Amino acid sequence: MIVLGHLGPIRWMRCDMANPPLRFSVCVETLFKEKPFEQRLEYVHDLGFPAFEFWTRQGKDMNITLALKMALRLEVSAFVGSTASLVDPAQHQQFFADINRAAALAFDLSCANLIITSGTCVPGMSRQDQRANLLDALHAAAETACDADVTLVLKPLNQHDHPNTFLSSSDEGFEIVRTVNSPHLRLCYDLYHQQITEGNLTRRISENLDLIGHIQVADVPGRHEPGTGEINYEHIFGLLRELGYKGFVGLEYNSLVDDTASLRAVRAMSQ
Repeated sequence: MIVLGHLGPIRWMRCDMANPPLRFSVCVETLFKEKPFEQRLEYVHDLGFPAFEFWTRQGKDMNITLALKMALRLEVSAFVGSTASLVDPAQHQQFFADINRAAALAFDLSCANLIITSGTCVPGMSRQDQRANLLDALHAAAETACDADVTLVLKPLNQHDHPNTFLSSSDEGFEIVRTVNSPHLRLCYDLYHQQITEGNLTRRISENLDLIGHIQVADVPGRHEPGTGEINYEHIFGLLRELGYKGFVGLEYNSLVDDTASLRAVRAMSQ
């Protein structure tokens, strides 16, 4: 049985409609993680957020997730399409199988974005060859994504938390998206990873917004909620509104305080 309203009514604040409010998506892997997975969706709904995202389907009943998503009138902004390596040709078959299954699930969930990563560097293989392998995989997978009307969002990861990852630079990521040249491949721009890797977030977002399919946020250090570290998120949120960003902003962080309080504070920061 679905029990709603346990957090009380939530009302959005007024905002300048010339720059409409950002669409936030709550990552239910990092927030409310002490609750059963399905109950986390109720918290997202009761706090007034329009969408949620998750990592993989493993350990979750997608039939229940779909039923709850529809009952609560939530959107699914993104989930992980595959964890297989793109730079290792030995894993390409697994990658394509994963994307086929994920695309079918995305259709059922009305989810537009599948998150993918490059994988770790292959020992003894040149970076040029690994990049060629990655491009081959993306070209083929983009065709599948086109047929399913979903978008693959390639996510660079920082080398500190993910040693030896192949793709850490968003500059290289944007170049890869341009090379593949498919509307069904975009970058997942995670400000936490990119602040650690390269910084200069304002310029990179402003110059490449058309190549960004999904944005994720957390502060540095610690991947905690916006406002706890060195990134000026009031500026970033204002910039995204000013630029007319239409996609979702995924709240993928580990809160230092109560999850409900942190989500309310982040939303207030954006208005």
